[in-house]
Amino acid sequence: MVGSVGSVEGPGLATALMKQKTAEENLAVTMVKKAQDVEAAQGEAAVKLIQDAAPGKVDVYA
Repeated sequence: MVGSVGSVEGPGLATALMKQKTAEENLAVTMVKKAQDVEAAQGEAAVKLIQDAAPGKVDVYA
């Protein structure tokens, strides 16, 4: 049984696992960047909403 998993298959398996881990990490980074983009857009929209509410003043009681 152990002989069937020879050294020829070992590096292939290790390479496949490393590629999978790298792909998972890339996906995680992409998701974080997308979340940051969404939050930045929401912040810009909030600033625009405040600026458009009334030039020079904001009604905090509304």
